[in-house]
Amino acid sequence: MRIFFKILLFPFSFILTIFVAVFTFLVERVAVLLNILSGIIFLGALVSLLQYFFGWPYGEAGTSYALTAGICGMAFAFILSPFGLPTAMIWILAKLELLNDVIKAI
Repeated sequence: MRIFFKILLFPFSFILTIFVAVFTFLVERVAVLLNILSGIIFLGALVSLLQYFFGWPYGEAGTSYALTAGICGMAFAFILSPFGLPTAMIWILAKLELLNDVIKAI
């Protein structure tokens, strides 16, 4: 009976192994690009907050647009940083790898 389940689950295990390997490779590469993009967005949000609090570089302090752009930019930069989206993707891939190990252990 156990051999029957191994034969039945082999295609799923094979596809899951390929899927995890490919997406692990992609996440490692995309994380570098997201880190650079996060830094650029962070600097833009910092300039927006500087404009809100000090009026630099445009001379108009206290506009609500600058505050909203600054806060949303900081949140978006955090999501794209290594602590946000890449970590979530690595966690999901780890769970899929664990599922693959459970299927192989049958």
